[in-house]
Amino acid sequence: MSEETPKTAIYNNSKQLLHFGDFALEVTERRLTRSGQPVALPPKVFDLLVLLVQNAGRLMDKERLSQDLWPGTFVEESNLSVNVSALRKALGDGANGRFIETVPKKGYRWVAEVRTEEPATPIPAVIPQARRSLRWPVALAAVALIAVVATGWWWWQHRTVAVRSIAVLPFTPVIEDDAQRSIGLGMADAVITRLSALGKLEVRPTSAVLRYLKGSIDTSSAGRELKVDLVLHGGVQTVDKRIRVSVQLVRVEDGKQLWSDTFDDYFTNIFAVQDNIAERVAAALSVPMSASQQEALSRRSTENTQAYEFYLKGQYLASKRLHEATAGAIDYFEKAIAADPDYPAPYAALASSALIRAGEGFPGNLREKAKNAAIKAISLDDKLAEAHLALGQVLMRSEWDWHGAERAFRHAIELNRNLAMAHAAQSTLWTALGRHEDAIREMEITTRLDPGSASLRSDYSWALLFARRPGEALVNAQKSVDLDEWSYSAHRQFGKAYLAGGQHAEAIAEAQKALNINGGRRRRVVLELGKAYAAAGRRSEAEAALRETLSVGGQEPDPHYEFAVLYAALGDKPNAIKSLERACQQRLSRVIWMGADPELDGLREEPGFRRLLESLHLPSK
Repeated sequence: MSEETPKTAIYNNSKQLLHFGDFALEVTERRLTRSGQPVALPPKVFDLLVLLVQNAGRLMDKERLSQDLWPGTFVEESNLSVNVSALRKALGDGANGRFIETVPKKGYRWVAEVRTEEPATPIPAVIPQARRSLRWPVALAAVALIAVVATGWWWWQHRTVAVRSIAVLPFTPVIEDDAQRSIGLGMADAVITRLSALGKLEVRPTSAVLRYLKGSIDTSSAGRELKVDLVLHGGVQTVDKRIRVSVQLVRVEDGKQLWSDTFDDYFTNIFAVQDNIAERVAAALSVPMSASQQEALSRRSTENTQAYEFYLKGQYLASKRLHEATAGAIDYFEKAIAADPDYPAPYAALASSALIRAGEGFPGNLREKAKNAAIKAISLDDKLAEAHLALGQVLMRSEWDWHGAERAFRHAIELNRNLAMAHAAQSTLWTALGRHEDAIREMEITTRLDPGSASLRSDYSWALLFARRPGEALVNAQKSVDLDEWSYSAHRQFGKAYLAGGQHAEAIAEAQKALNINGGRRRRVVLELGKAYAAAGRRSEAEAALRETLSVGGQEPDPHYEFAVLYAALGDKPNAIKSLERACQQRLSRVIWMGADPELDGLREEPGFRRLLESLHLPSK
């Protein structure tokens, strides 16, 4: 047999069913089974297997294999060795084992016997013979004309557009229910994570696309709102034990579909489907990848589909940002951990959700749970940016360890520069420490990464208020409301911006809107409305708001910090200090801003206030 490497084509004779050992390879269906059980392979590893098996007995040199696997793209030789190693591991084959032989300095050869099962009704390729009567000059002219027209048409359809950013929208479920929506969101989140790991594109974070979770989506409009060059969207359906995913990659500039495909597999192979989608997108964009980036693209943190389903359901609930939903999310994350104790993602998500509830004042061992979960996530996967973000939040909001929090946030950003929430957390820390210009710079990055988020835009306004720049704060608060007129945080911050600018009537109106939108935090919002009344000189209404909040309990924890703000506005400094002391004792999230909060300016000369700042090691203003 000749040692010369033949010219190959992936999926040559792709209708065949190929058998080797106790494996069966269904090329068209992209399925490998062993004794009837599916074997999950990343997309490039599957393509490598097909190339080797279809050329059994031939030496496949490294350069040829690289060209076939990554056509038109320069890749390092280590990319190929990584994929060969992964294939050997999946087949249970050691170095120079029973399936793949390594030919030193040359390439690889498939050495196992391959048995071919032909399809029952093969489809022949028919190539019609050209008519001999056609005159050559006319034929050549026609061919030339067609080539010119085709080239022009291709250039117009595929003209080069600088691709810098992409958004992956939640995959739309065929059946609209929470379980299917959680899978659609999970598919998008997985692809976002994989593409972000490449570091080649600005990838909108999952938080940026949450608002497209329900209802029909106009892809081009979404792309313009998110300020991206490309949008990836699709549909998802699970029936029995199978999953079908259809995907389209669309250019926002003109709505042109650049690539589409459908993936149909067993649900147990959902991770391979996600790998395949991410890799096909990278290939469609001709993104060159190093060996480490290739590995990151198909990197998985669990193979347990039950654990993954629990994690997706938890993420879906956490995205609702409601107290009761957050509690439900914690329950699902704990179920995911029970199903797979070595799965790092639910630990990081559990830490974030538990800390949110702890920061609101809910009882229990939530802070301890949050810290232990964040540390466990990092021990399982030190490269998981969300885990370092979660630990940083614990150190900042729970332990007031400013230096430790800074290190954690920086590391999270180094691992994933597209993680908008890490930049937002870093901004929160700088605001707490009085580094206002740094805080504003981080929020500029955050809102660029997630331009459609009303809550993050309102956080930007918040940072500007603390920097004593009320005019700019008002502009950004207006943008926040424009993005989402039903956002509680947007109207809340809009009211504070109006108040800082002395526009009391407008501030009261916005506080009332926030109250109408978010009855779940009624006591907090009533107190903020009372602050607006006090600033406007409507003392009796402000005191009525205070009495109402003091007399009405409920499931919401006591909002001690907001009590302090209203007491300060009413000139009751002793009660304001007592409320802040209670807020610090419970380590409520908002106390970290005490040193810079303009709403507490009237307390800065009070000895009790200074003692609290010293206990937190915070500067004043």
